[in-house]
Amino acid sequence: MAVTNFQQTLWSKKIQTQLETISSLRSHSDYEFTGEVAMGKELKILGVTRPTIRTYVPGTPLTREGGTDSSQLLSIDQYRYFDFEVEDIDQAQSVPGLISNLSSEATKGLAEEGDKYIATISAGATYVSAAYTAAKATIVAEVEKGFAQLYANNCKISDTFYLEVSPKFYTALRPAMTELSTANPEMMKKGAVGMYGNAEVYIDNKLHDDGSNVWCMLRTSKAIAYAEQISKVEAYRPEDGFTDAIKGLLVFGAKIVRPEQLYVIKTVK
Repeated sequence: MAVTNFQQTLWSKKIQTQLETISSLRSHSDYEFTGEVAMGKELKILGVTRPTIRTYVPGTPLTREGGTDSSQLLSIDQYRYFDFEVEDIDQAQSVPGLISNLSSEATKGLAEEGDKYIATISAGATYVSAAYTAAKATIVAEVEKGFAQLYANNCKISDTFYLEVSPKFYTALRPAMTELSTANPEMMKKGAVGMYGNAEVYIDNKLHDDGSNVWCMLRTSKAIAYAEQISKVEAYRPEDGFTDAIKGLLVFGAKIVRPEQLYVIKTVK
């Protein structure tokens, strides 16, 4: 095989594209920082403190304050990789779809790692319900409680909301949903199963599981920040065989940056 003929840049772009098009917990997070990721770095997310609003009294001096900012650190400290081999790649490429399918499966595996990590950090949410059984009455009441909490936290009706639930949660909620995806082809294309209020509903099997409960999430698209990059994609020739191999490394990180925009609903397994 000619490892020297391996087009690293093209494969890297292909795998990166596949990674970005998979809809999951990652795609419901704030992706705006992805372009700034560097391996082993921390990303500083800047914000500002709202100036004090005071009552003006004519003829009295103004009270002036200095503008202040705030910051949070998003640690890019998660590393996942794939490493697979085939018989000579030149030969394997004569089998239609082999390399593409292998790289696609590897990419899906990497994407799932990002999803699972986002689910794990939901355990650090500020607003978490008690554990509920997945019965319609209790589920509906708890979702409404979640909306009430987020609205009280100044989330706007116009914000993009996601409700990510377990299959058991969904079957209890479905009779109360305001719209099902079967009536909305565009919703189906995105992977949503329908709407509850102004939240898109998604079934997800990678939600945090503490052994007793599944941690479903109601959140806005800004609640969790996520950043990732395919750091390296390389072809190489193992010395102990007559095969060629491809390996790739994903670097990523996630953080709850707006805890007031995330409500966790725990349901008994």
